[in-house]
Amino acid sequence: MKERPTRKGEAKMRRVISIGVVATGTVLLVALFLYLRKPVVDASANGLFANDFCGTIKLADGEMLLNDRQTISYIVGRDAEGPYILPRFDVGAVSDQGLDVDGTRSVRKLRLDRLPSATKLTLHEGLTPYVFKRLASVNSHE
Repeated sequence: MKERPTRKGEAKMRRVISIGVVATGTVLLVALFLYLRKPVVDASANGLFANDFCGTIKLADGEMLLNDRQTISYIVGRDAEGPYILPRFDVGAVSDQGLDVDGTRSVRKLRLDRLPSATKLTLHEGLTPYVFKRLASVNSHE
């Protein structure tokens, strides 16, 4: 005949099972959070924006092309101040160079005047706002 576990043994087994259930649940919640936390790409922000000093920024489905030379990814968000573009790396204005990407600085939001169909994108470099205006689409005459 099998011996019945002692009360101490039962309590220890319940504790081990409880810890296992909690650990498994935690892992599943973290995995679900990471899976559902995909970047938001809003096609309504797509377009070509230009500034006389800095050059151009082309937004296309989560890819930002700076002066037809460098591409970085971005997400579209909204906060209390309105819609914005959050690039993967910091984008800034540099004298005599136009736009520069810096992976060592904290990323700044580029503000949109509205969504959908933003007409302006604003990059703040210190106290100076650089306003990029949407250029007419090449396909708009079709």
